[in-house]
Formats: sequence, structure tokens, C-alpha cells
Amino acid sequence: MEEPSFHLARAFVSVVEHRSFAKAAQDLKMTPSSVSRLVKALEQQLGIKLINRTTRAMSLTDAGQSFFSDCGIAFEQLGNAYRRVRDQQDQLRGTLKLSVPVSFGRSHVIPYISGFMEAFPHLQLDLLMTDRYVDVVAEGISLAIRIGHLEDSSLIAKKLMSNRRILVAAPCYLQKHGPMRTVDDLKQHECLVLTVNRDGELWRLNGPQGECSVRPQGRVRADNGDAIRRFAIDGLGVAFLSEVTVTESIRSGVLNQILPDWSGRDTGVYGVCPTSPIASAAKAVIAFLTHCWAEEEIGF
Repeated sequence: MEEPSFHLARAFVSVVEHRSFAKAAQDLKMTPSSVSRLVKALEQQLGIKLINRTTRAMSLTDAGQSFFSDCGIAFEQLGNAYRRVRDQQDQLRGTLKLSVPVSFGRSHVIPYISGFMEAFPHLQLDLLMTDRYVDVVAEGISLAIRIGHLEDSSLIAKKLMSNRRILVAAPCYLQKHGPMRTVDDLKQHECLVLTVNRDGELWRLNGPQGECSVRPQGRVRADNGDAIRRFAIDGLGVAFLSEVTVTESIRSGVLNQILPDWSGRDTGVYGVCPTSPIASAAKAVIAFLTHCWAEEEIGF
């Protein structure tokens, strides 16, 4: 048997509640004849009469009474579901303090913030963009997005997308200094050193021969990943940066991935929160951003 459509059941319930086809039609903003046709279509789909109708009165059959009771429960549950969704949005008040790395924030967070704020109009946002290590608890951070290996701690971490560090250089640099064919060739090239964490001081690469480490040497060092990416684009040397922060530069051709068989281990992008369960506002921004990233096929 074909399951009845929602609008057919809704018309039937309205007729029973108002004890009148005419009043149900007003409620549904339809004509009485249209409501009558919907109820008849429902009865035909169910294969049973629900309402006894005469020119002067109407009454429910036993099947109609049972179906009306079940529909009432179902519509009440549906109404509760609607209210819960609305209430959840309304409850998102106060301030969401969000910490993100500079380059990742510019490319993967900032473009979607306006949509998030529009979806949650009662929420205030305090955005902190920095490449330094942020003490989530001491600085009152609701959610910190971190790239790379996480230290063991009591903080709550949720993986948001996959990531690894890769070697990149500008076409103009490669044209001037020649291609690289092996990891050892890096020792003869200018390396752009990211000093914000220990991983930048020692490049750990995984490839066909297993893992090897390279201590990068070069004239340029910076504590900001966005600066290193810019220096690489300008042809100052080779950079070892998170794939999620250089994907667009590679797609546009301003950077080339070099030694593609060699990369850092999969470390991921994580959302880090101070407490469990995760606060509603932090959950909301995680769900919103991961949905946007999936739609754009970023990091998936």
C-alpha cells in the first residue's frame, strides 16, 4: 500500500479538529472542495473510509478515529522537533571566542563567517587569528582550530579534516635554481623556515624509503605561515607548509609541489575545546564550517 502524503494527512486532521470542511479550508487557505478531494484521496490510498459524511453531519469511522489519534501524536512530535531546532538557534547567545591560525583562517574560515553569523543572529563572535600557541583555558577560548600534531592534554579535540605538510616552491625559483629530484637536494637550496613550532625547525618527511629528517637552511625565517607562503610565492625559496593552506596557490599555479612522493605525516586539522560536553556555540561553528568545507570539497 502506498504511504499517504503529508499534505493529505494534514487536511484530514484539520477537518477533524474543526469538525468542518469549510473551517478546515479556511485554516489551510484552500477551498472546501479542494479539502474534500484531499480527504477522498487519502481514503483511496489507505483503502478504507475515514469519515462518514452526509449533507448535515460528519463523523469518524473506527479507522478514522484510530488514524486521527496516531496523526495527532505524529504531528505533535513533528511540532516539537521544529520548536527544538528554533530553540537551539535562539539559545545560541553570548560570545563565541574562536582562535584560528592566520593563513588557514584567511582561506578556510573568514569566507564563511558572514553566513555563520547570519544563521545565528543572537551570537557574538570574537575572532583571534594568530600562529602562536593559544592557551585555550587561560584565554577563555571557546574553540581553537589547530593544525598538526596535538600534545596530550585534558582538552577536547575533534578532527575536522585531513592534512599533511608538503614541499612547495614558485615556478620562478625552480627555473632559476633547478629542479629537485631527491630529498638530499634540499640541502643545496634556500629553505624558508617557519619558526612558530618545532616542526618548522626540523622537516620530517615520509616517502618511498621511509622517514627522513632534514634541518632546513636558509636566509629567511618567520613565525607566521602566511608570510612563509608569500615568500615562497615570491621565489625566495622552498617551503614546507600545510597542504590545506597552499592548495589554492598550487591550483592557481603560483606554487608547485616539489618531491610529491615526500610529505609530512597525516596530522589533520582539529577543533580544540576546553570542556566536555562541547559548548553549543562551538558545536554550531564546527558543524557549519565542516559543512561548508565539504560543499567546497576542501580537505576531503
